[in-house]
Amino acid sequence: MAESVRIMVIDDEPSILESFKMILKIKDYDVSTFPDGPTALSQLEKGKFDMAFIDYKLPGMDGLEVLKKIKETDPEVEVVIVTAYATEASHANAITLGALEYLRKPFLMEEIYELVDRGLRRKRSKTTRREGEMGPIGPIH
Repeated sequence: MAESVRIMVIDDEPSILESFKMILKIKDYDVSTFPDGPTALSQLEKGKFDMAFIDYKLPGMDGLEVLKKIKETDPEVEVVIVTAYATEASHANAITLGALEYLRKPFLMEEIYELVDRGLRRKRSKTTRREGEMGPIGPIH
């Protein structure tokens, strides 16, 4: 198996965290769950994550603030904002701040898998583009 895909899920509802964990473990993803933004951010600084699913409404620090901090700490992490309180303004803000997508609750298992696939493809294409921009190392003879 290739390198493990690491995903963080941040939500203050234990049942949502458990749902995400069960759904993502089926595909053998390495899943870490967090009840709030500060706890997740402290773990982000300790290790690399490929993706994050963040609840829009969190206690203390809302999902958009967490999104901003994640992108400041590691711009490579693909983020999906998850909400039951969707508005056009919050959707636009999330995308402007760098979110891959805005997922409405309740969600389907297939939506989660599709978003992870899309996030990993986007992350890979950014890495490939960046490596391509560097060009050959040293002089060409």
